[in-house]
Amino acid sequence: MKRIITTLSGACLALGSLAQSGQQITLQGDISGDLKGHHKMYIYTRTYKDSAVIENGHYSFKIPFSGPVFMMLLPEYVTAERQMYVPYGVLMDKPTTYTVTSDISKGMNASTVKGSEAPELYQAYGKEKAAAWKTISATLQKEFGKAWVQENDPQYEAFQKRQGELQKQYLLPLLEKLVKQHPDSYATVFSLNDARQIATVDQQDRLYAMLSKKMKASTQAKEFHQFTDGIRNSAIGKQVNDFSLPDPQGKMIPFSSLKGKYVLIDFWASWCAPCRKSFPHMRKVYQQYKDQPFIIYSISIDKSKADWLKAVGEENNPWLQSLDNINVAGSGFAITGVPTTYLISPEGKIMMKEIGFDETGNGNIEKKLASLFGGAVKKAEAQPKTEDKVIKAMPMTPLQ
Repeated sequence: MKRIITTLSGACLALGSLAQSGQQITLQGDISGDLKGHHKMYIYTRTYKDSAVIENGHYSFKIPFSGPVFMMLLPEYVTAERQMYVPYGVLMDKPTTYTVTSDISKGMNASTVKGSEAPELYQAYGKEKAAAWKTISATLQKEFGKAWVQENDPQYEAFQKRQGELQKQYLLPLLEKLVKQHPDSYATVFSLNDARQIATVDQQDRLYAMLSKKMKASTQAKEFHQFTDGIRNSAIGKQVNDFSLPDPQGKMIPFSSLKGKYVLIDFWASWCAPCRKSFPHMRKVYQQYKDQPFIIYSISIDKSKADWLKAVGEENNPWLQSLDNINVAGSGFAITGVPTTYLISPEGKIMMKEIGFDETGNGNIEKKLASLFGGAVKKAEAQPKTEDKVIKAMPMTPLQ
């Protein structure tokens, strides 16, 4: 099942709910340029949303502080004028005042952040990455005649391989330098997520080992280290380590209780539009094979239990549902995007993995199911749009 992918950023995934702790962050911004009457600034994570009015080029937010956070800023101007949206995030590692200075004509990514060492260091690292990407793009342009190719391009596989080589050549040294020079900074910890795509598991282990004791104990570093374990654990042919997750009623579901059947594990989230778009066809798959030794098990990576329960109720899918409250997605399956599906054998071994969803019903996992059980699943009919079924999906931060 492969087509549309919602990319995950560890910087966003690492955010917990913003509990009231008595401390707060002040984020103030100065933005210049013609906003054409669109005087709102939005700030968000997957579990927090707020907005402020821009008056005379100035706006301000008061944010409860319970730990380092990475929050996205989105000017109303960008969406109202239908400009290409490149997410812009601000790292805030302590309860203090941060100042973001922007020029709308240059784009939010040209902004500067002041307030503590961590966001300034993160910003400097980002500029180095941007310069490296220019070199990578120029090299690909020279070698392939284009800086990007689509999946249906005959050059796609060669292009992807070469791009990976260039990332290791130009981006990995920057990350290694950052970790070596600043092992005790949250800027380093949040930047480690870049390694998920460009570093081997051994290199990821070495980067983690270079962190200070304090940073190793951070939620962000722990999730990164769990992801490295997940790469090892999710190899084709590996036995799935047993885990237990709660269903909507709070009853624990041990994965070992599903042995004896083929299990299609579907990692998704309430905010993931492609995930929810996949469900009508997935219900067809379920109906086709529900009388076979086959089950679907949807595991949500939502950070908000309330959002998950709301989406479960709206979709009303007739199969097992759980909320991933122990990071099985990272430690067991190294999930980098949703929807992602795994096909598990009756013995509990990983058979196949697919990222995305093929709306034509021609994904490799579906082909495998047809070969196992016979029959073919018809494509689900398009669902009519209704006002009360609008899926509110936050824009995501790309890994690159």
